[in-house]
Amino acid sequence: MSSSTELLAKPNHSKKVISYVLILLTFLVALWLSTQSEGPSKFPKVVTDEFKFTAWVNDGESYLKKNYRWITKIIANYIKEGYYFLEDFFLDSPWILIAAIMVLPCLIAGGLRLGLYSCFVIYFWGAVGMWDESLQTVALMGLSVLLCVFFGVTLGVLCSQSDRFENFMKPILDTMQVMPAFVYLFPALFFFGIGGAPAILATMIYAMPPIIRLTNSGIRQVSKESIESATSFGSSNLQLLFKIKIPLSLPSIMMGVNQVIMMALALVVLACFIGAEGIGGQVWLAIRNLDVGWAMEGGLCILFMAIMLDRFSLAFSKEPETLPLDVQKFYLLPQSWEKYQIARVIEKPLSLLSYITDVICTKITNLIAYIFTLIISLINKSRALDVGDFISRKYYLIPSLIILFLISFIDSTFFEFGTFPKDWKLSLRQPIANGVESLTVNESFIAFTKGLRGFVYLKLLKPLDTFLTHIPWWYTMGIFVAIGYFTVGLRFAFITLLLLLFIAACGIWTQSMVTLSSVLVSVALCFALGVPLGVIASYNERFRNIQNVVLDAMQTLPYFCYLIPVLMFFGGGIVSAVLATVIYSIPPIIRLTSLGLTQVSGSYSEVSRSFGGTLMQTLKKVKFPLAVPSLVIGFNQTVIMAFAMQIVTPLIGGKGLGLEVFNGLARSDTGRGLAAGIGIVLMAIIIDRISLAWTKKQRIALGLEKKQV
Repeated sequence: MSSSTELLAKPNHSKKVISYVLILLTFLVALWLSTQSEGPSKFPKVVTDEFKFTAWVNDGESYLKKNYRWITKIIANYIKEGYYFLEDFFLDSPWILIAAIMVLPCLIAGGLRLGLYSCFVIYFWGAVGMWDESLQTVALMGLSVLLCVFFGVTLGVLCSQSDRFENFMKPILDTMQVMPAFVYLFPALFFFGIGGAPAILATMIYAMPPIIRLTNSGIRQVSKESIESATSFGSSNLQLLFKIKIPLSLPSIMMGVNQVIMMALALVVLACFIGAEGIGGQVWLAIRNLDVGWAMEGGLCILFMAIMLDRFSLAFSKEPETLPLDVQKFYLLPQSWEKYQIARVIEKPLSLLSYITDVICTKITNLIAYIFTLIISLINKSRALDVGDFISRKYYLIPSLIILFLISFIDSTFFEFGTFPKDWKLSLRQPIANGVESLTVNESFIAFTKGLRGFVYLKLLKPLDTFLTHIPWWYTMGIFVAIGYFTVGLRFAFITLLLLLFIAACGIWTQSMVTLSSVLVSVALCFALGVPLGVIASYNERFRNIQNVVLDAMQTLPYFCYLIPVLMFFGGGIVSAVLATVIYSIPPIIRLTSLGLTQVSGSYSEVSRSFGGTLMQTLKKVKFPLAVPSLVIGFNQTVIMAFAMQIVTPLIGGKGLGLEVFNGLARSDTGRGLAAGIGIVLMAIIIDRISLAWTKKQRIALGLEKKQV
């Protein structure tokens, strides 16, 4: 038995040795070729001169602007009117009315905790002096989300009803989702000018794919039994769609709305570069003025807003829970704290208050429903019953409207609430500035930041940058094509070759290699820091819970804000760009490392320990090999996020394709910026497909997935 096992193991071992030797030879040849180069590798000038992609894009833009600008003006005017209406409503209304409009839905949907948190968020906006800017951001995002939901749900419904239309939309949605957010500002700026209208349109294009996909998926997942039952009762296709399919798919659609809100908030912050007002403009001004406290206040406003909107939309996406009457509800504290006397004492008055509120709201709503039923019954009795039933089910809606009416009445009749009270001001700028200043003059911290900058630049970034830019372009292409062939197949290898030839022909090969070096260094640092944190989290539940809160905040915060802490402590430059990318990209690898290790069956660990395996041996020999698919998915997500971050890192000194995008925007050169943005997308697609294919092979090897014949 042992001899047969050894014979079976020898071929696999030989294959591994041969693979490692080939990788080493490939690297040595590349290293020798890079030393023979006199400068950065460049694609033949004859080809780049003939392939005038940027000129073609600019000519097409000029043609469209010349012939169809009147259409964009009409669209922009309608959007401007809607945006100005919302902005004027928010800015001119009493602050307490706006607070009530935002707090009441959070309170109804998410309960007391979310209601209290929304109160804190609104207080923070006003306390730090960003009340107007926050409301401008809400107005921009609100109109963008409404338009996204309207058009996205419509397109999602069409996709669900037609396979042909779905197949037509899939490549368009894939392109929209992998395109860096910053690139969407180009067509919006050059066709619609500057201001809120182009920001809203750019946000629509960027944030629409999730709602289309999830609407389509939700409708297609409606059970056949429900459809057959409705059909047997004579329902038409429209009745089947609006009475059965859409209502049953509402949780999926609301999840799409959640994703739209988060993506819209991320782009609205970036829209300050095309003249949109709001918090993003404040953060950008703070970064330009090197005012760390000001920038941090803006970043915290965005973070708190994002968390509030995320929790609010998630609360609406969940199906309502029905609890037995004998189950004690905890409105403020976690249910697990029920065993503590102090928790029960705190929750008792809250429970009583909730009961009284429910009774009052129900009585008021039933009274209003009865009145409406009587009035409408004079015209149509059947319709009156439907309206009355609808109103009685919305037992929080009518009281909320009454509260809003009373606030407006008091403001207009007795005294004006006015703007946010100045006495409630809270300034974080000076304490943050003092804290940063104390760190920047601390010798130990200076030595740490200097050492880290030197290590990242001299030991990692500069050697890799020089290596990748000096390798002949044909050799790098050959390596990527070979990897694509062995991991995915011949078809993808050919596609990889075409995509890389496109990048080179656009004259951005060197910039692409600079971007690739920044991404690889960032991903390597993410792995070096993220994997140990994921391992610790997999063994320590308390550490994992604390870590999840931090990671939730990191993944909610728009990536524009990650520039702030790096700028505070490391200044500008390419190293700062890499460190900002690390902070933004590290959550997926931490989460998936922890998830992959915790999902490994406990029986494997027990078997390892029974044979005398130590903790490190079990981790190295058992858990890590079985968690490889999760680790590779974490690598995939980290790489994608690192590429996305390259768009904004030029703000603090980043180079490569991101800088080309910025230069194109600054010089009104749409073709140049678009070519650089497409270059980032294509490189991300290549690495994404290769890593996913390798993950699939590992899952098949581990028996987690069957090989398709």
